[in-house]
Formats: sequence, C-alpha cells, structure tokens
Amino acid sequence: MGAVAALLSALCWAVAAILFRRIGDRITAMGINLAKGLVAMLFMAVLLLPGFYSGLASLDTNSIAALALSGIIGICFGDTLYFLALMRLGARRTLLLGSLIPVTTALIAVIFLGEQISILAWSGMVLAIAGVTYVLWQRAPRENTQQQPCEKYRSGLFFGLLFVVANALGIIATKVGVADIPALEATFVRQAFAIAGLTFWGLMVRDLLGWVTPLREGKLLKVLLVASLIGALLGTWLSVVALKYTYAAVAATLNATSPLFILPLAVFWLKERVNWHEIAGALAAVTGIGLYFSSLRLL
Repeated sequence: MGAVAALLSALCWAVAAILFRRIGDRITAMGINLAKGLVAMLFMAVLLLPGFYSGLASLDTNSIAALALSGIIGICFGDTLYFLALMRLGARRTLLLGSLIPVTTALIAVIFLGEQISILAWSGMVLAIAGVTYVLWQRAPRENTQQQPCEKYRSGLFFGLLFVVANALGIIATKVGVADIPALEATFVRQAFAIAGLTFWGLMVRDLLGWVTPLREGKLLKVLLVASLIGALLGTWLSVVALKYTYAAVAATLNATSPLFILPLAVFWLKERVNWHEIAGALAAVTGIGLYFSSLRLL
C-alpha cells in the first residue's frame, strides 16, 4: 500500500509540475509555494471538518513537533535552498543533485530509524535511482558552456547539498510524525507549519504581497488551483501515506520517479519528442521498481 501510494504521489506531482511550469514565468517561486500550500490546507480542512477540532486535539505533542519540523525544514528551507541552488548551478546540476535525496534518506533511515531492507529491494532501489538520474540527465536543458565563477559554483554546490539534506531530514521527520496518527491529519499539520514559516519569511523580507499579487489574474488562479489540488493536496497526502506504510528509503525512491511519468505526459499532452536514451533510462527505473515489488513477495 505504501509503495503504491508513493508511485501515485509521483504521478500527481508529474501532472502538477507541468501545470506549475505554465505559470512559473508570471509568479515567483515563493508565491507558488505559498499559494499551493494555502489551497491544499484549505481543502484538507474541509475534508477534516466533521471532526476537525477533536481530531487535531487528539494529536500527541511528539507527532506535532516532528511534523512541524518536517514542514519547516522540508518545505520552507528545502524549497528555498532548491531555488538558491538552481540560480547558481542551473537546472541540470540541480536536478542531478536532487537525485541524491533517496540515497541520503536511506542512509539516515538505516542509521537513526534502524530500517532493514532486503538486498533485492536495495538493488531495485539503486536501479530505479540510476534510471531516473539518467532520464534527468537527458531531459535537463544544457547549460551555457562558459565556465561559471568558482565562488558562484561553490556556493551553488553548498546550497544544493543543503537542499538534499533538508529534504531528506523532512522525509525522516514526516516518517516519525505520521507513525501514530492518520495521514491526512499529519499532512495538514505539516502544511500548516510550512505556510506559517513561509508567511514569516515573506513578512521578514517585506515581499509577501508581491508573491501573491499576480494571482489576481483569473486564468492564472485557475491553473494554480488545479495544480495545487493535484500536487500539493493529493500528491503530498499520498507521499505521507507512503511514509506511514513503507520504509522511508523506499518512499523517497518511488516519490523520485516523477520524471518517468512526465515522459508519456510530455509525448501525449505537450507533444514533445522523447529519445531512446530517455526510454532506456525509464525502462531501467521501471525494472528497479519491479525488483522492489518482487522482494515484497519473498517476505
């Protein structure tokens, strides 16, 4: 159940990524991050409405603390560090650094959570990560051949590595926080603290209104609503379900397969061309996923 939820989460985020890309040139990244979080939290509040206060009141302090840490580190700091790295390293290097998140998550989970995964499952996860990394390498736009200044490159690498660690720690914190509570409540608490952090950030830099002002445009708002419901609501909820019912390392690996779902969407929806190298990388990743599911049958 957890593995399937992780794959469905990856599909949701693949669809959402295409929609967010359509409006990314008219609204800042921080504005998208804050707006999608608000939309998701409002709809989650509606879903939780029948027992909203009693449900949240029953949450224990340790779970809330872990989920708060996850929202602030994983969403606030993690996404901010991602964009800082993106501006210094470019899309290609940043995407490849992002493929280290499942590996980092797995190492932290083994050391601190004591997760024990079979050799066959590890093999499948490594193959899946390799396939996704190859697809990202093929699809990422080529950067300018001019050599970047050494200082800029080093700062970008520093922010990129911090982004990887922040996301991995956010995943681990979510895994701990959702252990004893329902996934929807956990997702709501995590999102609420993330929004609080982003709002505080916007007030500190005095640019909060600038982030959300472009959303006055009706067409822009409609696309953001749909993308937020698919990605920030369903995608995030399913990723928390995955962390509740499977290993953190497995959930992180399968959540990282969004590029595989983007390939067919790019062909049939965006009418883009996909080369054989990308198909080979996708097949390798799918084979790795198959190996993992095969390992479950041996348990």
